[in-house]
This record gives sequence, structure tokens and C-alpha cells, in this order.
Amino acid sequence: MAISEKIGKIFRFLPETNLVEEDFYNHAGDYPVYSGQTESQGIVGKVDNYNQELPCVTFTTYGNAGKLFYREGKYTIGRNCMGLRPNEKYINEINLKWFAFSFQNLFYRLRIGDPQGQKSLNKLLLKRVLIEIPDIDGQERQLEKYERLSSLKKYINKVVDELIKTTNFSKTYPKNSIVARDKIITFINFTGGNSGLTEEFICHNLPETEEDKIEILTSATLERTAMGFISMNAKPNNKKLKIFESHAILVARNGYAGTMTYILRGRFTTNDHAYVLTPKKAWKDKINLEWFISEYQEVFWKIVTSKSDNATFSKEYAERQIIQLPNIDEQNRIMQKLTPLKVLIQKLNAIENKIDELLEYPII
Repeated sequence: MAISEKIGKIFRFLPETNLVEEDFYNHAGDYPVYSGQTESQGIVGKVDNYNQELPCVTFTTYGNAGKLFYREGKYTIGRNCMGLRPNEKYINEINLKWFAFSFQNLFYRLRIGDPQGQKSLNKLLLKRVLIEIPDIDGQERQLEKYERLSSLKKYINKVVDELIKTTNFSKTYPKNSIVARDKIITFINFTGGNSGLTEEFICHNLPETEEDKIEILTSATLERTAMGFISMNAKPNNKKLKIFESHAILVARNGYAGTMTYILRGRFTTNDHAYVLTPKKAWKDKINLEWFISEYQEVFWKIVTSKSDNATFSKEYAERQIIQLPNIDEQNRIMQKLTPLKVLIQKLNAIENKIDELLEYPII
């Protein structure tokens, strides 16, 4: 039987449980706690008790809001997360695995907040949304297609993980190749992006000529999330637009905090969700920025405020990290070995991203 009804009529909402770090320490166990983070399938930790033992679909309420996961077994719903379980009337009419795939895009579209920052999903808004659910046989036919795509994605992800392990081989440098060892701030400038560079502001300050055009890059790792172009004469928050005209590194300040992206081209700008890293004048020709990312990405990921999608990156803490630099020839030698592998990883990631896009939409 097909269903046409509001989400709040079909489902019961399961609330979050406000567990703190001390709870995970004092009650360590085998039962997963699912939170608003999306890494590790949303598992933030494991404890010795649980408050759910029936299947449900969880959704992130803050951060990477709207992300859906199917859950089963014994578990607890943690912070920045809620669950959906069908009311008795519909319990045999909805395949929850199918629902998590089929309604992913709708949940993403319902979230609110800064397009380039943290987002949230409002329970009251969600409850009023009218949805159409096909009969159970139709759901199961569609689920077979979703699961085939999902299996392909998992296989590609496994291959990428193995390639990443290969790129993270133990790097040993001859003693005489190390030319410096000091805090990152000795070698690298950290510059914040432009505050006030919103979509509305950009729309009112579009470039009129090619010479006037400045590309807007973001801390996101996918090209499809770029923000377009703006006039070089624009003044966000009445301040001169920060324009960068050399190759650089973008570092995400929040969201996937600490993630570094190499920017080959010059003449760009960015918003205040990113830092721009450039070598200091004395080290301009002595640091291969792609090598820097390869060598220190793990360090940047480890110094964010948490391991969730709500994490933030601290410039001040990063600047104090001690690093060592081999000579530029040694850096270039390493990158000659790593570049072919990185190109292959990028191609596989592009395929994985395309599968992700397909998985976010209803399959006919």
C-alpha cells in the first residue's frame, strides 16, 4: 500500500542522549553510541548500556545535518542526532534501509544555516513535510539497486584506503638533507579569509569584465562546491577584498576541519571558513606545498577540537607545531614517487563522489 502523509504522522522521533566524555570513560563497553558525526558510521564511542534495541533511521541534527543512517541491534542515540521509527500503523509498510537511501537528498534540502558552514535540521519543520512512499515491494526492488551501488562504493573506498597506505610509507631522509626544524609559524603564513563573503554579497558584486574577475575558492575538497567569481573591487564588511596571487594551501577551519587542499593557481579569494597558507618570503623556494600536505596532513587532522563534523581548526595551535624540512630536492623526490598514486586516488574519489550523488536521489 502506497503512503502519502506527513513525516510527523508516519514516524516517532527518538531524542538524543546527552552523553559526555566522562560517561564513555566510566561506562566503557560494547554498545555503540551514534552521534552527529559522520566518520566511522557515526559511532562516537561504545558504552556498557543502551537505550534502543529496535531498528531505526538516525539523522544528524547539527554539523553535516541531514545525514541518514540505518541502525539496528542494541545502541544509544547520542548528541546532535535523532532517530526515526515508524508508528505502529506503518511498521510493516516501510523498509528502513530503503528509507535511508531514498530520502537522503530530501533531508539535505531541508537543512538550514550557512551554505559554507555548520547547518541544522529543525524537528518541527521536518514533522510537517509531506512525503510519498511506494508499496513495500517497490521499496525492496529499489533497495536492491541502492545496495549494488553501495557495494561498489565500498569496494572503491577499500582500494583508495590501500593506496593511501602506500602513499603513507615511512619517509626516511638522509641526516644531511634536513635543513631546518622549528615551529610551523617560522616557515608558513596563515591568513584568514574574507568575513562577510556570503552568497547574497557575491550576487551583488559580480565581475563586469575578465580583468575584474576573482575566483572564490572554499575549504571544501570538491570542485562542485566552489562559490564562483566576484569583482576584485568588492568590499565585504567594508574591507578591501583579500586576493591571493600565488600557489597556496587552503585549510578548512570547520566542518572537515584541518583538511588541506593544494591550490596551484594564483589570483583567488576565499571566505572566512578557511585559512590560506603560503610560504614566508625566506622559504618561498624551499617548500614544496604538495609535499607539505603529504607530510603534515595527519598532524593537522589531529589538532582539531574534536573528531566530529562540528570540529574547528585552531590556527594558533597549528602555528606552534614543530616540524622539520628536508631540502627542496628531497621534497621534490618524494613527490615524484607520490604524484602518480595521488592522481589515481583523485580519479577513484571522483567516481566515489558520483556514486554518492546517485545514492542521494530516489531510484525509479
